[in-house]
Amino acid sequence: MAKKRKEILEVSNQISRRMLLVGGMQIAFGLILVGRLYQLQILDNASYLKLSDKNQFDHRLVIAPRGRILDSKNRLLAGNSEVFELVVIPARTKDLKKLLFNIDGIIGLSREEINNIIETAKNQPDFLEIPIKSDLTQRELSHLAIRSAILEGVLFQKNFNRIYPQGKLLSHVTGYVSGITEKEVREDRQLQRLVGLKTGKSGLEKSLDISLRGTVGKQRIEVNSRGKPVRFISDRLPKQGKDYQLTIDIDIQSYAVHRLKLGNSQQVELAKSSVQEAINKNAELKAHINIGETMILKDANSKYVPPETGAVVLMDVHTGAIIAMASSPAYDPNLFAGRLTNRAWHNLNQHPRVPLLNRVIAGLYSPGSTFKMVVYAAALEAGVVSSDTSYSCKGFFEFGDRNFYCWQEKGHGVVNGRQAIAQSCDVYFYQIALKTGIDRIQNMAIRMGLGAMTDIGIPGEKLGIMPNRAWKKNNRGTVWTPGETVIAGIGQGFVLTTPIQLAVMTARLANGKKAVKASLLAQSVQSSENFLPLTINSSVLREIQRSMRSVISSARGTARKYELDGYGMAGKTGTVQVKRISKIERDEGIIDNIDRRWKDRDHALFVGYAPYDDPKYAISVIVEHGGSGSSMAAPIARDILKFALERQ
Repeated sequence: MAKKRKEILEVSNQISRRMLLVGGMQIAFGLILVGRLYQLQILDNASYLKLSDKNQFDHRLVIAPRGRILDSKNRLLAGNSEVFELVVIPARTKDLKKLLFNIDGIIGLSREEINNIIETAKNQPDFLEIPIKSDLTQRELSHLAIRSAILEGVLFQKNFNRIYPQGKLLSHVTGYVSGITEKEVREDRQLQRLVGLKTGKSGLEKSLDISLRGTVGKQRIEVNSRGKPVRFISDRLPKQGKDYQLTIDIDIQSYAVHRLKLGNSQQVELAKSSVQEAINKNAELKAHINIGETMILKDANSKYVPPETGAVVLMDVHTGAIIAMASSPAYDPNLFAGRLTNRAWHNLNQHPRVPLLNRVIAGLYSPGSTFKMVVYAAALEAGVVSSDTSYSCKGFFEFGDRNFYCWQEKGHGVVNGRQAIAQSCDVYFYQIALKTGIDRIQNMAIRMGLGAMTDIGIPGEKLGIMPNRAWKKNNRGTVWTPGETVIAGIGQGFVLTTPIQLAVMTARLANGKKAVKASLLAQSVQSSENFLPLTINSSVLREIQRSMRSVISSARGTARKYELDGYGMAGKTGTVQVKRISKIERDEGIIDNIDRRWKDRDHALFVGYAPYDDPKYAISVIVEHGGSGSSMAAPIARDILKFALERQ
C-alpha cells in the first residue's frame, strides 16, 4: 500500500514538473510574442508604415509648365498647351506587348511606336513610367476610359506640350524642345523619372533650358491591387519656369523674313497648275514644299524658283537691342515638340539649303566690300592716307607678277577715299591695304566688332576669321604674304564674318561714340552710356559716315537708286564672288548672275543705318547667291529700315 502510494506521488511530481515546464514555455512564448508585437507595432512602426506606404502609393515627379518666351510687346513666341497623355508602368502589367496591341486596337499605334516602347522598357527599371501617346484627343480619351478596366498598369495624366504660335518666323531664335536623350540621362539620372519631359535642343530653348524648366513637383498616386489610381496626393506643387522677354518685334521680324525671302522676284500662287507642275518636276522646289514652305517665286527669267536664302539683322544703334534677326530658309519648331517622324527629319536634314543652320550667328561669309570701311578707317588712323588722298584706277592693280582686278572693268579713274567707298573701287583699297598692313587692319576690325563673339545667348555662334600675321603663322604654319593683304583689303581671302558681326560693326559706326554690343534678351539691354567708348578717332568716324552716305546720295554711288526718302540712309554694298567665271562661260556669254546656276552666283551684301542725321537702326543683309549687293541686298535693307522707322 505504501509502495503504491509512493508510485502515485512520483507520477504526480512528474506531471507537475511537466506542467511547470509547459507552462513556462507558454509564458516565455507569450512574452516573446508580446515583445515582437511591441517591436513591430511600436518600435518599428515608422519603417513598416513606410513599407506599407510603398505598397499602397506610386511616387512620381510632376513636370512644371515651361517658362514662356515673349517678344518686346509681350506677344507669345513660345508657350504651353495642356494635353493628356497615356503612360504605362511595365511593373504593373503582366504582358506589355499584349497591352500595347490592345491599345493599338483602340487608338492606333504604329509598329515602330510599339517596338520603341518595348525597347525602352527593356532598358530602364520597370517601375518607371513610359509614355505611350501624347496629346490625346477627346475621342481617344473617351474610348480609352471605357476600356480602362482591361488596361492594367496604364495611367492618364496631364502634361504640357510646347507650342510656337509664330511657326517658322523665329525658329532659329527660340529653337525647339524635344524628348530627353540618353546622353542627358547619363548626365542627370533624375531626368529618367520625368516622364514626358522635353528639353531645349537649340536656340534660346537650349541656352535657357534650366531656368525655363522650372521646379518639378512631387506627387503620390494611391493605387488599388490592380494598379489603378484611386486618388492623387500632392506633396509639392510644381513651379512654372521663368518667362523671358526678347527685344524682337514680331511685326518687324515678320516683314523682314518676308522681304528677305522675296528678293527681287515675284511671288506666285501655289495653287496654280503651272506652279504645281513646276514643283513636281523640280527637286529643289519640292524640297522647299516638303519643309512647309508656302512661298514660290518667279524670277526675272520667268523661271519658278525657291525663296531667297540668307540672313537679316536689324539693331538699335544706341542700345544694341536686336529688333529682327531672320535666317532663311527656316523650319517649324512645332515639328520637334511632338513625335518627329523619320520623313520630316530627313526632309530637314537633307535639304540642299540647310534650314537648320542659323545663318545670322553661324553663317560664315566673306564680307567683301562691306569690309572697306574697316580698311579705310585703319589707313586714316595710321596716317597712311587722308580724306584727300587719291589713286588712279585703270581697272586693275599690278603687284608682283599678277594683276588684281577691279569690278569696274574700265576702271574708276582718279578717286579719293570717299569716292572709292561710294563707287566701291577695288584698286583704291588694294593699295591702301598694302600701305596700312594687315595687323593694323585686323586691330581696327576687332574694335568695330568683327572677329568677336556677340554672346547674345544662342548656342552655336561662330567666331569668324579676322587674320593677321600671327594668325597665319599659328593656323597655317606659314608667313603672311603681301598678296594676302591685297585680297584682305576688299574683304576676301581669309577674312570671314557673320551677319550679326556686320550688324554690330554698322551700329558702332552709326553710334560714333560707343562700342555697342548686341542684346537679344530684354533684361540684358543697356543704355548707350553703359557701353565702353569706341576707341576710334572721331574725325575718322565722321569721314567713314560721310563716305557711307555717299554710297546712296552721290551720283555714282553703288546704292544711289535706293534712297530712304524722308529719313536718309548711309550704307555700303558688297558683292562676293564664290566661283570664278571660266573662259568657256565668258565665250558663251554666261557672265550675269541670273544666267548662272544658283550655287555659282555671287553673294549679295549690304550694311547700313538710318536716319542718317539721327541714327536709330543699323542693318546687315546677306543674300546667298543673290548676285549684286547693289541690286539685291540694298533694296531689301532699305525696305526693312523704312518699315521699322514708320512703326516707330
